[in-house]
Amino acid sequence: MLHCPTCRRHYAPGVLVCPEDKTNLQADSTVGAATPIDPLIGHTLDEKYLLEERLGFGGMGTVYRARHLLIDRPVAVKVLNQRFVEDEAARIRFQREAKAAGRLQHPNAVSVTDFGQTVDGYVYIVMELLVGQTLREVLVKQGPFDAARAVALMLQITDAVAAAHDAGIIHRDLKPANIFIVQKSDSLSVVKVLDFGIAKLATEWVDEDDPTLTVLGAMIGTPRYMSPEQCEGSDLSPAADVYSLGVILYEMLTGTVPFSGSSPIAIAMKHTSEIPRSPRELVPGIPEELERVVLHALEKRPEDRPADAAAFRRELWSTAERLGLENAANSSPTDLATLREIGTESPSGRLIIDITRMRESVAATSAASEMTVLSSSAQGNETPSFADKSRYRHSFSRLAVPLSKARRSTRIALIASFAVLLLIASVTLFAVRSSNDVPQAVAIPSPVPTVEPSPSPSPVARKAQEKSKDSNANNKKDSKVGSILKKAGRILKKPF
Repeated sequence: MLHCPTCRRHYAPGVLVCPEDKTNLQADSTVGAATPIDPLIGHTLDEKYLLEERLGFGGMGTVYRARHLLIDRPVAVKVLNQRFVEDEAARIRFQREAKAAGRLQHPNAVSVTDFGQTVDGYVYIVMELLVGQTLREVLVKQGPFDAARAVALMLQITDAVAAAHDAGIIHRDLKPANIFIVQKSDSLSVVKVLDFGIAKLATEWVDEDDPTLTVLGAMIGTPRYMSPEQCEGSDLSPAADVYSLGVILYEMLTGTVPFSGSSPIAIAMKHTSEIPRSPRELVPGIPEELERVVLHALEKRPEDRPADAAAFRRELWSTAERLGLENAANSSPTDLATLREIGTESPSGRLIIDITRMRESVAATSAASEMTVLSSSAQGNETPSFADKSRYRHSFSRLAVPLSKARRSTRIALIASFAVLLLIASVTLFAVRSSNDVPQAVAIPSPVPTVEPSPSPSPVARKAQEKSKDSNANNKKDSKVGSILKKAGRILKKPF
């Protein structure tokens, strides 16, 4: 196992550079003196929590796997560094912050079940034991993430931070190392945010030897994720956490943080004065709308960013819906049983998901589901949080309203009548034009006949000839009109 000589953290095989301070890792010594045993392993705190194994070490303290002796349940116990409880003011502040973290109940926030101070001076916090790995470890192995995965994780993170802001808690030290990804065999990954209310305790202390801490106006945090106002030592608001969330989202999408440097001071100066590089310059495939969300969270002035994590989450949520990112704008992600149905298991046991089939499955499920609306009986004008929306939902079945057959038949009759009238008018017009178009005789020169005297017709014979001509013309007109009427009658009898 490799460890960092600067921060003394240990990392799994395959990691060669410390993600926190960029120091080359070193192998544990295999010769010489034996590795010192942690004196707290095997120690029992307040006769309840038996410390069995050290899980991690950080600037705030050490985390142990422990067992609650009274109920025989595994828990995680974080024992804080002694420097945080050297005076009465620090102990009072720790107690207040630990109580605030204990009141925070959210599925994406680690549950704090107990806290206290032993008679021999150890101050500890008891939390739920998580099985998985930190976001820092996942980024080192798999980063950068695609847009859908990054947004899905950030939506869970912001949901937890928004709940903390509603409870009056500002995290102050959001970073990938404080975000834990829990993977269970029967469900999808769940994000847990750690150390709520603890970072505020560190503001009174200075440690120039710890690279994860920086001192600017007596403020402490991780330089690469600190907001400009935190670097300057100014008063903090929830917008400071929004800036840290923007840095984390930037790193998930691009694989690197917006600002880095050789020292904490150099990084802090960049946060306060330089404009971050466009994420699309590093990864062109990042959607433009998502890039705008990231850069909005990285504004220098707090008033130019989303006011809190809830506002940032709403902006990210609406962007995810417009982009159609899978599982991003869905409060209940696809369960593992559905993934097994649409996926294929490889010989090594991995589940391979076909994105096209997954989209079809999600679309079919959405089409068959019932329509839900928010209840108007919610008190006041307050918008319920995403975790509480299920309490205000009611279901309404879809209605199928068929068109009336009478209306359909009426429409067909009207259309048929109009077509018949139009046809009659067209035929009549054609007949009239054809009757008026009589071909004119063309004069052809012929030999002049000899004039011979002939008897002139009598007046009676002339009248008889005129009557016969008139009767022939009338008969022709009557025959044409009659044929037109007959055609119209046949059309009316059989319109189609």
